[in-house]
Amino acid sequence: MNTLFILIIIAFLGMSLTSAVHAESKIYRHVDADGSITFTNRPIKGAQAIQSTPNSSRSQTIAAMRPAHFPKASVHAQQKRDVKRRQILENELAEEMKLFSETSRFIAQMGNGEEAQQQKDRMRRLHNKLQRHESNIASLKKELERL
Repeated sequence: MNTLFILIIIAFLGMSLTSAVHAESKIYRHVDADGSITFTNRPIKGAQAIQSTPNSSRSQTIAAMRPAHFPKASVHAQQKRDVKRRQILENELAEEMKLFSETSRFIAQMGNGEEAQQQKDRMRRLHNKLQRHESNIASLKKELERL
């Protein structure tokens, strides 16, 4: 429970900092039928707007959190870094999607074979590997959306 709360707070802070480029940003809080809480910057039916802050105050808040000796990059230098970062992330995404596909195919092939204990153990490991690739793909896509 504490870990979930910490993850929600981190996600909320991450969304707050990454949305600083928008002129106005709204954060919505949605509680579903199971009691799960979702924070998002997109309106959801039944969600409650909990934050609407102009960009200038966000920039000031972010600037206040940055140490005085924090290195600053020119706009051009940052754009070059973003292009390189995008290339790296897209390459990683392509590789993860390839590994995900290969692992899925291998699982399908194994499902057609004999049900020995050794195969079950291998299937479990492959499913875990598949979940890691799926998680990596989702994380890389989120990161690419932020650029």
